[in-house]
Amino acid sequence: MPIWGWVCVALTVAAVAFVVYANVVDRKRRARTLEQGDKTHGWLVQANSALFEDGHMDLPALVVISPDPDTNDDEEFMTDLAARIMDLKSEAGRVIGRTKAERAVSKLMSDETYIEGRRDRLPDEFTDGREVYLAHIFIYRDHLPLKRLEDRQVLCAVVWDDDAAMICTRPVPRKRRRRDDD
Repeated sequence: MPIWGWVCVALTVAAVAFVVYANVVDRKRRARTLEQGDKTHGWLVQANSALFEDGHMDLPALVVISPDPDTNDDEEFMTDLAARIMDLKSEAGRVIGRTKAERAVSKLMSDETYIEGRRDRLPDEFTDGREVYLAHIFIYRDHLPLKRLEDRQVLCAVVWDDDAAMICTRPVPRKRRRRDDD
């Protein structure tokens, strides 16, 4: 076999090894978050349109989330906040907004790069003084009831005291079947 043949074989083996390694690292990070993280929910701000369709790819998204249960459970407040954040996303990636707080949020929305564990506290002026974060979340399709997004609310796990820990979806709890003798 010519030298180029061996180079191709070596590159193929290296690529397969990298994919296996990346999968193992991802599973460990996900397992840690699911074991040690708070079981909560986030409110969808933005997601790849492919997540709303049938498919196999796990993809990132943006959610608003709060460590304060009263705030996080306030559906009207959180869905309105998510909509206001999306209104500050410019098609051209420019920073827009009338106030300093709106421009700060718009700047967060101008960069669509997924950064594992990233969560940015939103300005108090924008959240009525409530502690709310715009968070990068990884959506695992096997955690979704129909393997696709169906709702604005996403079950997730967050390790609040570790800024580097991934934020990810968590499996939908299975309903316990009722037995006839229960």
